[in-house]
Amino acid sequence: MATASATVDSKAELTALLEQWEREQQGNTQELINILTKISELVEKETEVYHKADPDPFDDRHPGRADPECMLGHLLKILFKNDEFMNTLVNSYVMTSREFSLNAAACRLLQNIMPGLETAVVFQEKEGIVERLFKWAQEAEQPLRIYATGLLAGAMENQDIAANYREENSVLVPLMLHRLRELQDKDAESRREIKRPSPRKSLGEPLLPLDEEAVDGGFEDKPFSQSKNSDEKEAVGPQEDAEVPFSSVEPENELSFRFSSPHRTSSRANSAVKTMMKPMSAPGSLTHPGMSDGSSYLRRRMERDSARISKQKLNFSLPEPERNFSELSNSSWSEMSPWVIGNNYHLDPLTPEIEQRLILQYLTPLGEYQELLAVFMQMGARELLMHYMDLKQTNDVQLTFEALKYLASLLLHKKFAAEFVAHGGVQKLLEIPRPSMAATGVSLCLYYLAYNQDAMERVCMLPHSVLSDVVGYTLWLLECSHASGCCHATMFFSISFSFRAVLELFDKQDGLRRLVNLVRKKPLSPLCANLLIRALCRKCLNSQYHVK
Repeated sequence: MATASATVDSKAELTALLEQWEREQQGNTQELINILTKISELVEKETEVYHKADPDPFDDRHPGRADPECMLGHLLKILFKNDEFMNTLVNSYVMTSREFSLNAAACRLLQNIMPGLETAVVFQEKEGIVERLFKWAQEAEQPLRIYATGLLAGAMENQDIAANYREENSVLVPLMLHRLRELQDKDAESRREIKRPSPRKSLGEPLLPLDEEAVDGGFEDKPFSQSKNSDEKEAVGPQEDAEVPFSSVEPENELSFRFSSPHRTSSRANSAVKTMMKPMSAPGSLTHPGMSDGSSYLRRRMERDSARISKQKLNFSLPEPERNFSELSNSSWSEMSPWVIGNNYHLDPLTPEIEQRLILQYLTPLGEYQELLAVFMQMGARELLMHYMDLKQTNDVQLTFEALKYLASLLLHKKFAAEFVAHGGVQKLLEIPRPSMAATGVSLCLYYLAYNQDAMERVCMLPHSVLSDVVGYTLWLLECSHASGCCHATMFFSISFSFRAVLELFDKQDGLRRLVNLVRKKPLSPLCANLLIRALCRKCLNSQYHVK
């Protein structure tokens, strides 16, 4: 009853705010700002509730489709059905108004409703909005500057838009990398001044993945790497997504903000025409005959498989050989939630963590472009990401997850992947605690490393214990991660079975039995079936070889 009451209260509150907006839209600016702020706060509150259920972090469907019962989905539907409000939000408060506070409040609300918004409608149909966001991202005061950066992140996921704004991106990307460096340096300085207390209260308590001793968080200032981009031209994998037209798009400025389509619009099908010289090693789609829309391969596959054991034991992969397992107690969950699912989904007050997350979201879709690789390497993107991969430094799993998504896009480049492996990047990945949102991000990085044959050869040359941990970590992802993590782990093994060292470790760690058990517990997806068949064939071939 309490949940139903809260649902009714949230819906009623949003409906009342929209009615108030209809009365006050011709009133003074401050009243409008107050209404937009209250709507943002309501959406942010329900966003936090939605993420407490630990949804698949790679599932970017409308929340109402991912979980039809969630309050966030209902609120977004109410907003998108109000075309007058949505058109005014974009056309007047973002595009026309010169009031800084109104611009900031409108951009904050747009950022909050991005999970359910068909971004192509806003950024392609509304002329001038992307240029305005670029200007704000470079010149505006906070918080408008970072809200604009977050909105550009959504725009750059559309490859047509990214290709049309190459020049602007070539200017903004170095500024964003420099800003990340500044924020890291400030965080390191503050940590040196105030050392983090130990989370361990007694020897009888389980070891939590915070350093037992005060973490000073000092991040060594390293000079920017001056490595130059070798003109590597690699073959582009097949582009997977088919365009899905947005229905009911109204002429000129009157945009329709209806409930977003089941498959989010993507322009990657046009990448052969408009491209920014993507790295040619980009993995092809993970499509199979039973799947639709390759670009959202993680979102529509095994949707209902994402139910996870709610009381899993935590295995925080610490550098020490001995790993400690502990059930989360009520008393420790408040401390551990930033490490597992995150707990900060509010855009105001603006924190350094929120700012860094939005910057990383902007850089992620641009990471795969060949012409920006030199900038990323010269400005020390690898060193920045190695810092974010350390949860003892960030204490924010959402920030680490965004960094891992950016890292995965950079691992498509052979040159970057080689440097990452050579500088201990794989070992750093294995330190990320599981289960956690960040561990699911690790699954994508491992898959992209496996796809890059040169990088995978380097991984197989690492110490045997490291490669063994890679296989063990990936087997855990296969069994216990979100649906997307399981999918990425499947693809990792499917590709890396061509390396004998990986196959032997898979056998040594009882991988075949664990895979069969997984298939018995869950519906047999085509990907898992393919992996199982390949594993069985390899096993049979190996057995015959040894018999002979």
